[in-house]
Amino acid sequence: MTLPVKTYRKRETIYRTGDSGGYLPKVLSGAVMLYTICDDGHRQIVDLAGTGDFLHFDVDGEIEHFAEALTESQIGFFPASALMGDPETAEYLVDQMRARIAIERRHITMMAKKSAHQRLADFLGLAAECLGTENGTLSLPLTRQQIADYTGLTLETVSRTFARWEREQRLVKLDATTYRWSEVMAA
Repeated sequence: MTLPVKTYRKRETIYRTGDSGGYLPKVLSGAVMLYTICDDGHRQIVDLAGTGDFLHFDVDGEIEHFAEALTESQIGFFPASALMGDPETAEYLVDQMRARIAIERRHITMMAKKSAHQRLADFLGLAAECLGTENGTLSLPLTRQQIADYTGLTLETVSRTFARWEREQRLVKLDATTYRWSEVMAA
């Protein structure tokens, strides 16, 4: 089976709400955000995906969210029918779905029950799980507005909290998108 693979530039849309399912896109490299547009026009980021993650599991019908590359990303498009026909692959897909549901439950709990500080600390942990860490650092390709859209906070709250954590050396910015952040989680 020849796998269609496409490279997307940072900020390029991979698919939109209303596009047809049938192919299961998998991140082969890079990072992607999944989001919806609320009735009031506000963007709500619902998930992050990194290398190895499938972006959705819609084997037919229409997709109900958007996907946008956070970094240059290679996406492989697997025909759903071929994947579902192989028991070992189908089991892998079910495991991926379970993991995504667990992350989404954490996200819902974060949004409903936690303070701004707790939401941002949880976000860093979720981002590390989804996007990976290397040498105790987190490459965070999201803007502060995108972080606000994920956590349900305002841009001002995200900026104020990050600035305070940076002053307190609980979040250390190593370059434009890389942080050492473990101290935040303990606080």
